[in-house]
Amino acid sequence: MMLPQSMSGQTVGILGLGVSGMAAARALAGVGVHLWLHDDSWSETGAPAEIDVPTAAQIAAWQDWPWASLDAMVISPGIPHHLPAPHGAAARAAEAGIPVISEVEIALRARPSARLIVITGTNGKSTTTALLGHCLANAGIPVAVGGNIGDAACNLDDPGPDGVIALEMSSYQLETTPSLTPDIAVLLNITPDHLDRHGGLDGYVAAKARAVTALPAHGLAVIGSGDEHVVKLADDLRDGAAALSVISPEMAPAAVRDCAALAGDHNAENAAAVAACLQHLGCSDDAIAVGVSSFAGLPHRLQPVANTSHLQFVNDSKATNGVAAARALAAFDNIYWIAGGQAKDDGLGAALDATDKVRRAYLIGASAPAFAAALDGRCDVTMCGDLNTATHTAFADASADTGSASVDSATILLSPAAASFDQFANFAARGNAFAELARRLATPAAAPKVSPKVRGGAHA
Repeated sequence: MMLPQSMSGQTVGILGLGVSGMAAARALAGVGVHLWLHDDSWSETGAPAEIDVPTAAQIAAWQDWPWASLDAMVISPGIPHHLPAPHGAAARAAEAGIPVISEVEIALRARPSARLIVITGTNGKSTTTALLGHCLANAGIPVAVGGNIGDAACNLDDPGPDGVIALEMSSYQLETTPSLTPDIAVLLNITPDHLDRHGGLDGYVAAKARAVTALPAHGLAVIGSGDEHVVKLADDLRDGAAALSVISPEMAPAAVRDCAALAGDHNAENAAAVAACLQHLGCSDDAIAVGVSSFAGLPHRLQPVANTSHLQFVNDSKATNGVAAARALAAFDNIYWIAGGQAKDDGLGAALDATDKVRRAYLIGASAPAFAAALDGRCDVTMCGDLNTATHTAFADASADTGSASVDSATILLSPAAASFDQFANFAARGNAFAELARRLATPAAAPKVSPKVRGGAHA
């Protein structure tokens, strides 16, 4: 656990007691901080029985906190601290001049001795963070992985001066972590997302850019090249003090072609980012290749979940926007595409220009009518309504096509280009439901037999 000794004796309020809020509470309680806790979902009688609240903490409505003596307020990333409208506690903190900080800030105030790598981007940051952690461990480098993926930052143990802490960070966390000074910052891409929380695209870009603008003179910025926002940031950094590595799919280790979990050009670029980090840390090309080729991937991100002799099912439920879906559509041939849900502001967005390998789209959820209208003239469409109907219909169509030899192999791809909340609790629940349907429909097999087209080359 990260223990911020410099905060001993302070008084801190924590707003939001989910994973990150409770991690901050435990870390702060461990150094004698006076804690005041509030969660909007808790009843007036206190925390749910399953929540292990530090014994010294006070649970109270935020209005009853001792605002005159608060030194800081820790806010959970899902709670607005500024836009579109601040939570009442955040507004009160701003009026009183009390710093509003993230749980990651608490971890960094513990001053861990390990080198810090921060990974962010609109898409791909979880896969990149997990791949980096896997490759570091495979190379024998002590590593702790967390942040916006896996464990909260405060729950991690410092791996020591020879080790690395790899943190995935969201735009919300970057905005509220003033002590951030990473040794390496990875910024993969920036496409419009969470615009209401940042007051528009400029605010979102500025939040993401904090990962690289916070670098010290000895740091390394690893930046993608796939959109105008990261290209401009790279240009702005060329004359800066930190070193710069601009990556592209062509720079991926050749071993990416041997890893089914890293399908598509976007994952080749993720692997190129990891290779740049590892090279900066002194890892050999052989160690990088072994790490990349043995990566098992993450659930719900181009995850092969079942197959028949000529057909594979791929779960890409995490693709909740058009850009992410477009990348998935570029990774396979002969696609039977399941899409739809709770659409983002731009609808299908970039996915509209990535339908050339789609044989038919099977639309579900609230966005189905709008998606059908947008896809008119681009690909054949079947309105299905729900995931069960879509998966069974896609399987019947794909089986008939491959059985008649009009298609030698095919992919049933769940890549919704939309959020899941209209029909599921979250993207993971949607992906798990698809995986279960796929396994019931497909003949069990040990591994997928249809390989995506992946571009890769020697890493530079």
